[in-house]
Amino acid sequence: MASETSTNGFILAGGQSRRMGRDKAALKWGTGSLLDHMTQLLSTVADPVRVVGRGQLPDRIPGKGPIGGILTALETSDREANILLAVDLPLLPHAFLKLFHSRFLASPKPLLACRIGGAFPLCLGLRRALVADLARRVETGKLAVRAFIEEADPEILEEHYLQTLGFDPSIFANMNTPEDWTGLP
Repeated sequence: MASETSTNGFILAGGQSRRMGRDKAALKWGTGSLLDHMTQLLSTVADPVRVVGRGQLPDRIPGKGPIGGILTALETSDREANILLAVDLPLLPHAFLKLFHSRFLASPKPLLACRIGGAFPLCLGLRRALVADLARRVETGKLAVRAFIEEADPEILEEHYLQTLGFDPSIFANMNTPEDWTGLP
């Protein structure tokens, strides 16, 4: 559990896991599920950690993909600082998350993201100030996460910078298919 943090944590776990063929969050990881692992990992820098897209925090507007889940998280957050992770990023190490959290808290920007190649993994630092923009995007059907990130005046941690800190891009490998899952180290 995080100690004395001003950061809420959210795990996005509302996807239908179509390509995996079964619920990704329930996949076995260590002594529990992938969802258990990601919740425990995020709890090292955020408290509380809530799961978006199921259980007590379903997507407020279903069928809007990750943007809808991000909106749900920020609308229910009681803190300015929030870290959001996709449930299918099991290789993120604690050391990276600690660095990411510290960098986010120090940043004047409303959003912190990493760019790996041309992609933005769903590992985001988000300020509540983004709620209005997210709500407009959902209302108008602009659901692309990439466009949201790029247009939110973000601070971006580039792949080469992360590599200089000792973090291989493979830590952002996500699990979308059975082949991804069986190919894990």
